[in-house]
Amino acid sequence: MKAVLQKAAVCAACLVLSHSVFALNIVGYINLNLQPGVNLIADQLLQTPDNSLNTILTGSGLADGTSFTMWSNGAFLPMSYYDSGSGTWSINYQLNLGTGGYLTSPVQTTVTFVGQVGPYFNDFGNNIGWNPNYPNGPQLISNPIPIAGDLNYEFYNVTGRNPVAGEGVATWNPLTQTYTESFFNGTQWLDQTLSQPSTATIQVGQSAWFALGANYSMTIPSPVPEPGALALVGLGAGLLLLRRKPSRTVR
Repeated sequence: MKAVLQKAAVCAACLVLSHSVFALNIVGYINLNLQPGVNLIADQLLQTPDNSLNTILTGSGLADGTSFTMWSNGAFLPMSYYDSGSGTWSINYQLNLGTGGYLTSPVQTTVTFVGQVGPYFNDFGNNIGWNPNYPNGPQLISNPIPIAGDLNYEFYNVTGRNPVAGEGVATWNPLTQTYTESFFNGTQWLDQTLSQPSTATIQVGQSAWFALGANYSMTIPSPVPEPGALALVGLGAGLLLLRRKPSRTVR
């Protein structure tokens, strides 16, 4: 009976806190609206057979050339690109519970995650059994369960601990392509001016940058774009011309 009530609580929370999530018992789906440009995403469901890109991010809604990377050990991983012809990614990363993805879409589209809610939710309280032990520094991470909330709720449920003074969170608005920075002063979350309470939230299907151990400052990383094929062709042609240029004899 307790297990049934807990499952019902998860579903109710999903329905109340996000219009994009609908669930039946422990199985549900998330409609993720991707905007043109950068999207900080999270998959908060356990999918079958796994949470790899080739399982969770494929289909007619995803544009050819969509790119994806993740933050790991203080750096971005090599960029993965989506091939709409084969429906596969050049690097098949795993977007597991609690992780964050840096996805760049050429177009506005919607993708759907389908799977089971993970084991960390405890009725309407904080997550249980979630102890990721993230090191200090910037982390692109997410809530392992599909519930939206303000930073008072989300920080604990994302990191598995309470914030300390000076730590920050940067949430991303995919519509405006801008960050909102917030800092914890030991008592409450403030905006980046440190003068007003923060109104930032993390939505279902979203990840955010967490500045762990920081002292009221944030440096938000950005992937270095790789040179396009045309640029490489142009560079190669230029080098070829230089090699073929006749030498002059100095008299």
